[in-house]
Amino acid sequence: MDKRCVRILVSGYVLIASVLLFSGRAGAVDLSVITNETALNFKIALVRNMAHGPESLWTRKAEDLVRKDLEATGYFVILTPPPDIRSLFHREILDAITAKALSPMGVEGVVGTQFAMDANGVRLHGTVRDPLNGSVLLDKTYETGGPVRTIVHRFVDDVLFQFAGIRGIAESRIAFVGRTRRGYDLFTMDFDGDNLRRMTYDHVLAFNPTWSRDKGRIVYVSYLRGRPQIIDYNLRTGHRTMLFGYPGLNITPQYSFDGSKMAVALSKGRSSQHTQIYVYREKSHMLERITYSHSNNLSPAWDPGGNSIAFVSDRDGHPQIFVMDSDGSNVRRLSFDGNYNVAPAWSPRGDWIAYVCMNAVHRPKICLTSPDGSAHFQITHGTGRDDSPSWSPDGRFLIYSRQIRGHSTLVRVWMDGHGRENLGHFRRSVLTPAWSGP
Repeated sequence: MDKRCVRILVSGYVLIASVLLFSGRAGAVDLSVITNETALNFKIALVRNMAHGPESLWTRKAEDLVRKDLEATGYFVILTPPPDIRSLFHREILDAITAKALSPMGVEGVVGTQFAMDANGVRLHGTVRDPLNGSVLLDKTYETGGPVRTIVHRFVDDVLFQFAGIRGIAESRIAFVGRTRRGYDLFTMDFDGDNLRRMTYDHVLAFNPTWSRDKGRIVYVSYLRGRPQIIDYNLRTGHRTMLFGYPGLNITPQYSFDGSKMAVALSKGRSSQHTQIYVYREKSHMLERITYSHSNNLSPAWDPGGNSIAFVSDRDGHPQIFVMDSDGSNVRRLSFDGNYNVAPAWSPRGDWIAYVCMNAVHRPKICLTSPDGSAHFQITHGTGRDDSPSWSPDGRFLIYSRQIRGHSTLVRVWMDGHGRENLGHFRRSVLTPAWSGP
């Protein structure tokens, strides 16, 4: 088995020092071209306990979670009313008259919440009013017998749809492989880094999780049986099935956006151990080989329409980003700066491909390229080695792992690289994060 292929091409996190000999950087381009994609936001006021119901510690925590979710979307600026308006809401409920009192602040919407609990579970009454005329824009009740955060996420996604007409990311989830005391295992968490869950207790190397469209399954690579195999994990039942366990390498699975197909890299026991890309159709269980070069081809990434696949190949001597039609035809090279470009991830909007590039001081960073290769941007900078980019469902954020002094953390940035922040509370190193669909 050629483990060097896995180390060099699958994940920059496990690069060994002897291969960090590549140089070059993505071209310097005016980032204002894409910064305007991140500038859309709405000024709102948030009214807690809008109907003056019973309050407790858990209702205050739930209301805090609403604020956190709204801010985490990146679309909302929550303004604080002046003292006289705050005192008004201490006396009066949120209605058409009190909503209009917030209009002089320049807010574009008034969001109100009311939480209640009974024997059946938790209930959230959420509303949005127009501050100009007090009219109701959204009025809905959410109920759950489970964690309150599930209905908060649903409400915030509905609020976002009301303002921007797009589906939100609050119900999306993130999978990653985390270092444990005895090895590595699969974990998941909510889009905001909370609700961390450990999914496996295998204590073996694993990487490259990919989500099914309904978020009910995760397919990933595991060394559970001593060599890389592709495993299908049913999150609802806990049942795991081996999808691909051919001799040699079974690596880099990636679902298409519609969930009907999966692209994988398999060596199938070839003496060269070169991996080729195959497309697997779940309904028919058909497996079709689509690359045939005498080189490694791996890390496939679908475009949103399922018509093209970005991938990594060392056919020109060094790992570079290529794009091909989904049947393997019309192959063209995208990356030309430097000798190391890997781990492509296609934006859900279809307009950019994120990937790992090597900067001038031989540190892997996150870059963007347009699908036609006409524009390139390096969006992460500074110390650390950045790896494994993955897009948010709305295409405005990226998550990736950043390694500093041997420890890697999960990081989230806007698509132009600003607003970098650590995500979640996982204390040990993380590998290959993957963001689900909405």
